[in-house]
Amino acid sequence: MKRRLALLLLAALPLTMPACAAEPPAQATAFETGKLAIAGEAFAPSEVLDARALPDVNGKVGIMLTLTPAAARRLEAITGSLVGKPMLVALDGKTLAAELVRKPVTDGVIEIPGRWNLTDGEALARRISGRDPLPDDLSGE
Repeated sequence: MKRRLALLLLAALPLTMPACAAEPPAQATAFETGKLAIAGEAFAPSEVLDARALPDVNGKVGIMLTLTPAAARRLEAITGSLVGKPMLVALDGKTLAAELVRKPVTDGVIEIPGRWNLTDGEALARRISGRDPLPDDLSGE
C-alpha cells in the first residue's frame, strides 16, 4: 500500500510543479551567417525576423524571409522602384533568386522559390537569419 501511494505521489509531482520550473527556457542557438543582399542592398541578420525552409508540392524547398518593420519599409521602397524588373536575392555574392517584381512588396515577406532539399533549405535559412525559425505557434503551449 505504501509503495502504491509513493508511486502515485511521484506520478502526480510534475502536475503540482509550477510551469516555469518544469523546463528551463530554450536557448536560441546562434549560427554562422552570410551576407544577405536584396537588389544590391545589404540586409543584416538582425533585420530578418524569421527565415524558414518551405517544401512545395513538387518536393522542392524554398525559403521564406520575414523582415523587421524597418527592413520591410526599405524593401517596399526597393521593390517599388523595381516593378517590371528582376530583383536579385543573394547570399555571400551567390544569387539565390532573380524574380520579376510584379508589385511592391509591402508586407516584408519574400519567398525564394524551391531549389533545395529540406536539409539544405533549413541550413540556408539559418545562414540568412543566424538562428532557427520561430515556432509556428507563439501562444506558448
